Amino acid sequence: MEWQEWNHWYQQIIANLGLDQAKDMEAAKLLRTLEAHRRGDIRDLDRLIRGKEVIVFGPAPFSDMDFGDAVKISAGSTTDQLVDMDIWPEIIVTDLDGDVPAQVLANQKGAIAVIHAHGDNIDAIQEWVPRFSPPVIGTTQAEPFEDIYNFGGFTDGDRSVFMAIHFGATKIILKGFDWDNPTGKPIVNMELKKKKLGYARQLVNYAAKTYGVPIVQSQD
Repeated sequence: MEWQEWNHWYQQIIANLGLDQAKDMEAAKLLRTLEAHRRGDIRDLDRLIRGKEVIVFGPAPFSDMDFGDAVKISAGSTTDQLVDMDIWPEIIVTDLDGDVPAQVLANQKGAIAVIHAHGDNIDAIQEWVPRFSPPVIGTTQAEPFEDIYNFGGFTDGDRSVFMAIHFGATKIILKGFDWDNPTGKPIVNMELKKKKLGYARQLVNYAAKTYGVPIVQSQD
């Protein structure tokens, strides 16, 4: 998704959820500074994803453990559950909430950390980015610049989908996603969480209709 296309969604989300675009950019600039010595090459994402099936893991329970040769992407706070199950993702897409030490551990085991900056996670960026190992890729939901990217998407899950599409995935399987019943990390504001998941579902549906990449939601 190009910036002009995403900006249509972004401005709607800003208006409806009361986000601060200036704070989003402040967070992105901080992320770029702190990732400087850890910065990865987005060609690594291309080499991992292009021409392959991708599984994006969400926090809802799942039972099927047959992943085949699919590239495993963990959506943020899901990572601690995967680590507990001895499942090691190749890529973590995170805005640094949930059990961040599990994300750091998966990164140390070789996962590319795609770290997202927004106005509400400035403190987390300051605390956690220095603990990650290369390669780290920085993303923003505001306008991209220099080495901070925007592939589209709002939550860790749908950002993972748009990233996979951007880098040429042939099929995307969503495993552990429940749009109606939020699970995983402790939820402080359930109403806001449901609004965010509403946008995530809309964005995934939009991706499925727009880009010609099959997106399948696993029921197990």
